[in-house]
Amino acid sequence: MERRSAAGLVALWTTIAGSAALLCGRRSVPDLEREIRRRYSEPAELETAWRHTLAGLTAGERRLLAAHLPPTGRVLDIGCATGRVTLALGRAGYGAVGVDVNEAMIRRAGTLRRAAGLPLRFGVMDARRLGVRDGAFDAVLMVGSVIGYIHGREGRRRALREAYRVLRPGGVLVVVTPSRASSWKLRAWFAGMDVLARALRLAGRAAAWEPGDRLGPAWSGDRTHLVYWHMYAPEELEADLRAAGLAVVDASPDAYMMAVVARRPPAG
Repeated sequence: MERRSAAGLVALWTTIAGSAALLCGRRSVPDLEREIRRRYSEPAELETAWRHTLAGLTAGERRLLAAHLPPTGRVLDIGCATGRVTLALGRAGYGAVGVDVNEAMIRRAGTLRRAAGLPLRFGVMDARRLGVRDGAFDAVLMVGSVIGYIHGREGRRRALREAYRVLRPGGVLVVVTPSRASSWKLRAWFAGMDVLARALRLAGRAAAWEPGDRLGPAWSGDRTHLVYWHMYAPEELEADLRAAGLAVVDASPDAYMMAVVARRPPAG
């Protein structure tokens, strides 16, 4: 019991200290991005991703994709990690491509692809700069905090514009990401962060922070070394999708892992 309490205090202090560093601009964007890559290359995170991949899609994810993906076609899975969603799509007969910014994750995905004997492709790419031709895919997926690991609203909008670019006219984008509006604890935490940011601005210090920015645990749940991620509010995500040229067609905004589905308007 005492050990759990001590671990909880360490986690709380790490979160508060990290949040203060974000607010005051003591963590640069390159540092935050390097930390995400480094953290997700560690054995504990790779093993966690591997286990999630072997477990496959959740029942909710299967329903979501069955409702919104075309029955066949080419699908780009952005932030694929070790290929959990990409492999499931390949088994369902889609021409799936998985991309991730983390080289170690992509190597693991390649190992799983070879073991499964599926004709899939994996590659290292940044969601903000996809090495993919215009209109190449019938659907694009960003499932599981993918968009949230991108620092800065303009960077996230750039990734959404890239998704728009690689979708064919009429193609669909499915985003699943944590919502900061899903519980009173999260709403209270971010309200407090916003008050501190406003106080810094009144004191003449520009807060290098946007509402929704936080440091949180990676997949393994280890709270002693946290990484940056942005938690969207539902209306914020919908606004960013519209700014990228996409039309929101469905949303489940109340869940912690909210799902928003958007479509590139048909040509003409």
